[in-house]
Amino acid sequence: MRKHTRAAASLVAALTLLLALAVIPALAGDKDTAILKVDEASVVVQKMMGAEDKGVARDLLKKAKAIAIFPGVFKAGFIIGGQGGTGIIMSRAKDGSWTGPAFYTIAGASIGLQIGASSTDFMMMIMTANGLKGILKGHAKLGGDASVAAGPVGRTASGGSTFAGKDSDIYSYSMSAGAFAGVSLDGAGLEFDKKRTEAYYGKAYTAEQILAQNKAPLPPSAKKLVQQLNNYAK
Repeated sequence: MRKHTRAAASLVAALTLLLALAVIPALAGDKDTAILKVDEASVVVQKMMGAEDKGVARDLLKKAKAIAIFPGVFKAGFIIGGQGGTGIIMSRAKDGSWTGPAFYTIAGASIGLQIGASSTDFMMMIMTANGLKGILKGHAKLGGDASVAAGPVGRTASGGSTFAGKDSDIYSYSMSAGAFAGVSLDGAGLEFDKKRTEAYYGKAYTAEQILAQNKAPLPPSAKKLVQQLNNYAK
């Protein structure tokens, strides 16, 4: 009897070890994918903030409570279209520094005369507490939980600017095949990507803990992106 018990225990231990060995590479792969997404976000910032006269208005970045960056959002459709992708959101801490990234997915749908597929980079300047409200809960619908409008294009957007949606919670931009513009993402949904965030930090954090409480340490892989944001916000 004891022999059978020992054999069963050994079998369980072996299976547990095999499961752990199978999970480790998967977790490592998820982390690498998350780090790559942060690197891609850094490239998007360089492209969309770097244009002196046709980029994102830099004074919006100075005042923004948070920024959302979604590289390579895929859109496809035939009459009824859809779009989706993964990106990051970073907010300003109380001392003015940037928090670490929280990973989010973006999804939306549209109906119209369209055919084909495209990959588009999106950036959103989140300007108000209301704009952050749904995001901190882990999900938000743009245009519902927070007003969103196409952002002004150019180095500055003065307080007296008359661009459409000047009092919106969020200003959004897009770049596809080198073409840059302010674009409305009304109706798109943002959802906290718990799995990818946990893989990135190696620990489970909520959106609230990262973006509002600043409890997640800033990983080395995000420091380049933070430096870029600081430089463009000067």
